[in-house]
Amino acid sequence: MTNIRPSKVDVESCRRVADGWLKVDEITYRFETFSGAMSKPVTRDVVRRQDAAVGLVRHRSRGTLIFVEQFRLAAHGKSDGWIVEICAGKLDPGESAEEAMVRELREETGYEAVGVTPVTSFFVSPGYTDERMHLYLVDVDGDPGEAPGDGDEDIRLVELTHDEAFAWLDQGRFQDSKTLIALYWLRGGPR
Repeated sequence: MTNIRPSKVDVESCRRVADGWLKVDEITYRFETFSGAMSKPVTRDVVRRQDAAVGLVRHRSRGTLIFVEQFRLAAHGKSDGWIVEICAGKLDPGESAEEAMVRELREETGYEAVGVTPVTSFFVSPGYTDERMHLYLVDVDGDPGEAPGDGDEDIRLVELTHDEAFAWLDQGRFQDSKTLIALYWLRGGPR
């Protein structure tokens, strides 16, 4: 087995097929295969999304984890649409992932960060989108201020002990991938 990774990609065409809330490009390309040959032309749609900052929020003095619950239309129909998840939001132009995390924390929960620790970055679903999430462990303390949400968001805070969160995890009550990644990381790492 070789450790050499193919690196050549030839884009034959790219055209924007959707330019609304989601940007979608139809791309025809060829790529170098593991054998060294070039593939036949392949056409795929790629959803273009800005990166997001996501945070597992930990309350220092209470020793709890704080989640947000909100309605997610895309999940409706395959579930009731109400999802309990970690705090998350898109990066604004020129904003770092950490800056976005602090802003989203304030907007969604009303808390101010007292510590922001990078954990990892990951692609949401690289089979169809270039969206990448930057996961942080975010420490808060005290009580939240007003958390208006952003625009049409209707958010409720859900505060769980670590044991309660891990029980929910084991019971399949969390349905959101970023939340699952964060909790499995926490279960295997520091509390």
